[in-house]
Amino acid sequence: MLESNYQWIIKKADENKVRELSERMKISEMTAKLLVLRGIEDPGDADLFLHPGKVSFHKPMSMLGMKKVSDRVKQAVSDNQPIRIFGDYDADGVTSTALLFRALKKIGADVSYYIPNRFKDGYGPNAAAVEKAQEDGIGLIVTVDSGIAAFEAAEKAKSLGIDYIITDHHEPPESLPDAYAILNPKQRGCDYPFKGLSGAGVALKLVQNLCDEDQFDEDWLALAAIGTIADLVPLRNENRLIAYSGLEKISVGSLPGIDALKAKAGHPGPVDSEVVGFQMAPRLNAAGRLTDAVPAIRLLLSDDAAESADLADQLESLNQKRKKMVDQVSEEADAIAAEYIRRGDRALVLAGNGWHQGVIGIAASRIVEKYYRPVILLSIDEEKGVAKGSGRSINGFNLYQGLTESAGHLIQFGGHQMAAGLSLRADSIDAFRDDFVQNAARVITDEMMIHGLSVDGECQPDQVTAEQVDQLAMLAPFGTDNPRPVFQMRQVRLAKINSIGRDKAHLKVSFIGTDGELDGIGFRLGKAADRISINDPISVIGECQINEWNGFRKPQFLIEDVRVDGPQVFDWRAERELREKLNGLPTESSSVLAFHSETARRYAADDTAVLYHSGMTFGKPALILLDLPDRKEQLSELIRSNPLVNRFYVVFAHDSDHYFSAFPTRKHFIWYYALIKREHSFKLDQMAGEIARFKGWSQRTVFFMTKVFFELGFVKIEDGVLTVNPVPSKAPLTDSDTYRKEKNQLELEDFFCYSSISTLKSWFIEMKKSREQAIEPEGKINGL
Repeated sequence: MLESNYQWIIKKADENKVRELSERMKISEMTAKLLVLRGIEDPGDADLFLHPGKVSFHKPMSMLGMKKVSDRVKQAVSDNQPIRIFGDYDADGVTSTALLFRALKKIGADVSYYIPNRFKDGYGPNAAAVEKAQEDGIGLIVTVDSGIAAFEAAEKAKSLGIDYIITDHHEPPESLPDAYAILNPKQRGCDYPFKGLSGAGVALKLVQNLCDEDQFDEDWLALAAIGTIADLVPLRNENRLIAYSGLEKISVGSLPGIDALKAKAGHPGPVDSEVVGFQMAPRLNAAGRLTDAVPAIRLLLSDDAAESADLADQLESLNQKRKKMVDQVSEEADAIAAEYIRRGDRALVLAGNGWHQGVIGIAASRIVEKYYRPVILLSIDEEKGVAKGSGRSINGFNLYQGLTESAGHLIQFGGHQMAAGLSLRADSIDAFRDDFVQNAARVITDEMMIHGLSVDGECQPDQVTAEQVDQLAMLAPFGTDNPRPVFQMRQVRLAKINSIGRDKAHLKVSFIGTDGELDGIGFRLGKAADRISINDPISVIGECQINEWNGFRKPQFLIEDVRVDGPQVFDWRAERELREKLNGLPTESSSVLAFHSETARRYAADDTAVLYHSGMTFGKPALILLDLPDRKEQLSELIRSNPLVNRFYVVFAHDSDHYFSAFPTRKHFIWYYALIKREHSFKLDQMAGEIARFKGWSQRTVFFMTKVFFELGFVKIEDGVLTVNPVPSKAPLTDSDTYRKEKNQLELEDFFCYSSISTLKSWFIEMKKSREQAIEPEGKINGL
């Protein structure tokens, strides 16, 4: 048995609706099921989802406050009144700023921007920045991607006579800041048909309303798409259109800064949402995480290719530095986590001196991924005696609520169910940890700490064709609320399996279908190759892809997780590098067993093998069987009495000269005994050679039969001379210990050493089943 790394959560869809949509749309049931799972059951809606280019943008004027905001901006432009954009330092914030800045410039505005510094200014608009705007003669401030909860900044603007407009997409508080006007589709009273816009999406709606058709630059959609994808808002409804349209622009070439950014990310050509989300956006974010966001906003506003290349280089350098910092903090935090994992903490609070505040959130996510429990990382400032932290959670545990219950230890905190920020005195960390972990332990169950992966449905190797993968691609762009489709293949036979790449880090297999084979690749799953036998039907989950090389397109399955159900048997009977294989097995999960001490001495180094005794038990899942038992029953009893063992590595080492090529039959014994009675007496060594040459037997066969006759009292042997017993007792051959042992050993060898591995595996499975059947009446297993 090979357990999966994740819990597979199989989604269910109404099969009747799937078939109906498949028939009416002329699409495969695989694709139809994905649409139904996304709540798209009507053919018209499905057609628009599969062809986003047919969709139109919602009317900007349907957003509450749009007319008032637009009129005030146009008045500022008309009066040549300076406008300042207040942005944010993340990817959504800088793309929102660049988008609005470019649009205001296009309509003739005198515009500047302000991006807060994460470390000096904190998050969002602040009173000091408003005062600086007043000193600079700014008459209108427009926030993007922030401000909906910044009361102090709004109050300061009003007191200084500056009109203050908020455009934001975050959840509004019960009472709103006293601003000139607010654009936020989530605010009460707003009838805008889609509430899930990003900050860049809200900025785009304002820009669409401000600009005439000939003023609007289609390349601005690239900015909106980056902000939308990076901010992890749902890629449904209008966000899907923004992402789709923007990705088209980015793919063919758009603004110089974006072209330079994607080239630096290694994608000068077409891109998808994953390239934007995991390669381009992190480079934009790196500036704000480590210093300030100025290089990022300058890049997005640049219209010069050379300048853009230089700025992209700066972001690349910052991103590499950010990666090293994340690695360092993650390693240090992981080392600390080990202690708390050993003591059984269901949530982790980890603190370190001087951890960079800009990367602790990413590092916390890594620790969550490894241990799958809520994690809070705290960076201690020893001079100030304060720790600032970032937390990430798991499904089922509300991190914000958990912090609320431990708020007595905190200076301040904020966030939501899955992520939060906090600060506290350094000398309060231990007390906070104890309190937070205890509160978490009351909520978090064992099941919650198993990372789940959602699976959209099942498929077979033959279904993964280039045509089907192309059809699935029509559901792109993928992202939040529209994830890449994940399928399960169950109990699939393998034609090949091996590990590939540097350090054999990746798994490569060939699945056997009815009509052919399908390649499968599992990145970072290379260790699984040694834990899967070619005879194991395996179950996998992953994505259907196209592998393109040299103009040739071939379907493949990208494996995300793998599982083997039931006992496994690995064939090491002909293994030439046995010692190396044994040394390569992890001692914490495997045991080595020998039935005979001489085998243990020969093959197992450093006394790593244990000798068999009746009733022995093993607490590890893997068992290496070095040699043959004396009786078949010994091994069957061992299997039945060790339910935790589910992987058997069979070596069954034996002396190849010890056993007969053919065990002597009853006719052999009759012929030899007749010869003995006729000759009456002879020298055994001399006669054994003659008999062997005459009959084509081995001399060992002759000596074996002689020993059987001797044990049965049929002959006597003195000084090497064999003499027939004139009055022998009647006894069957099986009365001889030698006969029984040799026949038993030959049968053991014939079955365990020369049977096919599939036959052996069936026997091991049968032994396992016999145990389960034996205890079933008690209800201890099947009754669970």
